[in-house]
Amino acid sequence: MPSVTVLYNDGTVSHETFSVTKEALPNPKRVFVIPDPADKLVQIREIIAALQAGNIPLLFDGAMKSGDEKGRVLAQCNPDHYDELEDAAALFYTSGTSGNSIAVVKTRRELSSETEVHAEWMKEERFEQCLVTVPFFHIYGFLFGLSLPNALNLPIVTKEHFLPNEILDLCAKKPTLCITNPVFIRAMLRYNEKISLAETLFISSSGPLESHEAERFEAKYSTRLIQLFGSTETGGIALRQGGDLIWKPLCGVEISSDQGVLAVTSPFVSRSIFDNVFRPLPSLFRTTDIIEMMPDGFKIIGRAAELVKIGGKRLSIVEIERFIESMEGIDEALGTVEYHSNTLRGEVLTLSLVGDRDKINTTTLKKALHDYFGGIHIESKILMVEAIAKTALGKKIRAQLFTDVTHFPGKAHKVAGTDVPTTP
Repeated sequence: MPSVTVLYNDGTVSHETFSVTKEALPNPKRVFVIPDPADKLVQIREIIAALQAGNIPLLFDGAMKSGDEKGRVLAQCNPDHYDELEDAAALFYTSGTSGNSIAVVKTRRELSSETEVHAEWMKEERFEQCLVTVPFFHIYGFLFGLSLPNALNLPIVTKEHFLPNEILDLCAKKPTLCITNPVFIRAMLRYNEKISLAETLFISSSGPLESHEAERFEAKYSTRLIQLFGSTETGGIALRQGGDLIWKPLCGVEISSDQGVLAVTSPFVSRSIFDNVFRPLPSLFRTTDIIEMMPDGFKIIGRAAELVKIGGKRLSIVEIERFIESMEGIDEALGTVEYHSNTLRGEVLTLSLVGDRDKINTTTLKKALHDYFGGIHIESKILMVEAIAKTALGKKIRAQLFTDVTHFPGKAHKVAGTDVPTTP
């Protein structure tokens, strides 16, 4: 790895060059390592040191409390006691949409084989830096923010906390591979100044952008945007560029439809996960994504874990949230559905909203929901909240999507998705 430059919020800059070996050094007694999350440069240094020593870094998002707790418990164990860790390189904690964190075991072969595939399709590119706006403890940030720049011999530039204009300014200085996510793409779309970034390639993951958002972004900045689809368990599955609707599988990845649900076979799929005990994963990994197969790939219809049935119709909670967020005065929305089994009310959609209270009319909002979703009567409650809890990658934290209750104890001063109160 040529170098890593970290820009700090106080204006200081740290620069360090790392030496990376292809294979781990012999280590007769491996240990678990939790890299320091407080400083990106320190975290990178500790991740690389662990990998080189043959130790196993435990990588998790501090915003996901269950992952933090489980990681620290596992860190007290001896990895030599587990046969499943014989060739493990790192454990990545992920919660997916369930809220229950699990540790996904990744081997050196799985990580390096995916890195080689991405390096191959980028081999004609001529970048001078890799700008990383995502955390390194996530599989996406690890692969694209550390492993891929190392394979491409690119200096890494990152920052503790980015603003949209800072990303644009850094990309405008030289040909850049920018590793980012939908949150930053949408934020940059709102930025008024028009800058040509024809020599920059943006990679986005952690959630799909709408087709029109990707098209607008490419047109606004005269640039290219490629989205990556995958998960911690599967690794990368497919790519799509700009406003394309079809996801095209990566080299070596075989996809199929198992009763409408995406199934994957690839050299990147993990062989085991840890959730109090180690459990093997099948070589044909069945995801929770509902798809439509196409001649050269697939379209994603929705994620099974984010689909709810209201009024007898299956709806995507994500689609509901995006529709609500398009309305005036609403910045963010988080939806949950309650099923009142002891009453005649049936399903109740609770929407926790962040925005301008003076511009939000609940009657208008409910009518818009009714009209948009084909006249379905959606019993709904509206809560105004200060913030919606998110992971470091910008994903909304969903503690539970569908509950069977007789009373919803939500309060407007709570942070949606967590039990942590905020200042009213």
